[in-house]
Amino acid sequence: MSSSQVPRLKDVARAANVSLAAASRILRGDRKRFGEETCRRVLEASQKLGWRRNLLVSGMQTGRTQTVGVLIPPFDSYWISVLSGIHEALTESEYLPITVWVGSLGDMPHFETEEARGLELINRLLDRRVDGLIMWPPFGLNYYHHFPEFVKRRVPVAVIDHYSSVADSVETDEKQATALVAEHLLSLGHRRIACLSSREAPSQTWAIKRRASFEEALRNSGTVQFQSWHLNQQGTDGPEVARSLLTSGLKPTAVFTVSDHEAAFVYSAAKELGLSIPGDLSVVGFADLDFAATLVPPLTTIRQRPEEIGRLSAKLIIDRIEGRIADEAAPTTVCVPADLVERASTARAPSS
Repeated sequence: MSSSQVPRLKDVARAANVSLAAASRILRGDRKRFGEETCRRVLEASQKLGWRRNLLVSGMQTGRTQTVGVLIPPFDSYWISVLSGIHEALTESEYLPITVWVGSLGDMPHFETEEARGLELINRLLDRRVDGLIMWPPFGLNYYHHFPEFVKRRVPVAVIDHYSSVADSVETDEKQATALVAEHLLSLGHRRIACLSSREAPSQTWAIKRRASFEEALRNSGTVQFQSWHLNQQGTDGPEVARSLLTSGLKPTAVFTVSDHEAAFVYSAAKELGLSIPGDLSVVGFADLDFAATLVPPLTTIRQRPEEIGRLSAKLIIDRIEGRIADEAAPTTVCVPADLVERASTARAPSS
């Protein structure tokens, strides 16, 4: 073999004095059937010759590329941690994540305004024969609508925080988490409670379920007055909705928001209206985003477990790819519990 020639598997087999099949199995990690000395010779030969596994050839032989498309933006600290969990689980199992998203981090658009671009990215991943897909809700919704042939072909898909009957999903246990919020506020004597939800677009089933679960928890608690508001479909009227909520006839003494982003709107509106947090108004958020503890006062919130959610979604995909979950098996939904983090934004209801 000349110095300029790329070493081939048969060169490794010849140098180690083993068959081509034996060299292939040993270098793929299948070493149980071979002696320690044989494995050592093959590994030493591959290192000496500088042989590297050709994943393109391997993919043609096995039908796998060892890649998983991850269609999730680093939208906030929650999704960054989800991505971290996905990356760790995939790379530990020798899969390479290919991460793409719609929009720039400076001006992240809603998927609805960039649907054509999103579908193009899904197509690019499918053209590269990724072994599976992990998606955030807007991508998942449009995948079901526009790629039914791939759904039927059982290309493994996992969606995070989206409630679907056609794909595996990993989600926060909304009933458990919102019950913690209701119990906390009720224990502080609050009996006029508002909920501020997000856009509740079709891709935001998480917001719909979170708000509905909180309403159910309050409804089951007895004599409590409560009312819910949500943002418009573009999500552009947060400050206005927060002001409407605080000046409504309900006159809430506590507000639960379906994410910490909406809690920030309530903080701004309360300051504008001269309301003290938590003296006049208690506020509870959801997610424990990176800014929650630095709000003034620090925000009481639900802490999700994003890294665990990411790892579990990757594990579902790998189990589907490698046959530990059968192709014909019904979609699996995994619920991950959450924790209440009490900070200074909640206090006993004002006596008046």
